Amino acid sequence: MLTTRRLPLVLCAALAAVSVLSSCGGSDNTGQTVDNSTCPYGPNSAGPYSPNPPKTNGKTDKAQVIPEMPHEHVAPPAKVTYAHNPPTSGCHYSLGYGQAPITAGAYPYTQSIPAENWVHNLEHGYIVVLYRCPEGCDADFTKLREWMAKQPPDPQFVALVKSNPGFKPYTKIVIVPWPSMTPKFAAVSWDYYDPMDTADTTELQHFYDNHVDQAPEGSAQQPTP
Repeated sequence: MLTTRRLPLVLCAALAAVSVLSSCGGSDNTGQTVDNSTCPYGPNSAGPYSPNPPKTNGKTDKAQVIPEMPHEHVAPPAKVTYAHNPPTSGCHYSLGYGQAPITAGAYPYTQSIPAENWVHNLEHGYIVVLYRCPEGCDADFTKLREWMAKQPPDPQFVALVKSNPGFKPYTKIVIVPWPSMTPKFAAVSWDYYDPMDTADTTELQHFYDNHVDQAPEGSAQQPTP
């Protein structure tokens, strides 16, 4: 079920401009939402994140805007039927840092991680990099890890060190295998999708710079030291 929520004309125009800047010719789904029986917009739902789609950090990338699903918590072992593959929003588990959201870092192609776990990372403003390498792609995986290692820790985590000296800041990136998608690589953030044929770290950098922390809880996550 796809619905377009009514917005003031001035706001619609502004959001459309943001979408065009981010998408560079991609589809314009500004203000659209989608749900289903596994993840419905109900009477007690928080509704879509505002603005819809999220604003960007003023950079340019090749991302597409994807209609937003509800960002409600569901309990395992419930399975969500996501409207887009790979997901860019939707219902998800909330099991604490390390499970849902999953720990920041890179996960090998032999490790299967359900979307219900890492979609929670998207809600907290992470960038999720996905790769389809069922037979392994060690060189590409190494390239992605090296790119991730160059990124500075998230500023909000750096600020926590003063009050929590034992806390180690980290970057809001996870790299996970996703064998069911069509492209070999993709980057996703809340409501944005950037498919790639190769492990294009230049485009990944543009996407990361443009979308990190732009999500329903992008600047609100307070991890336990």
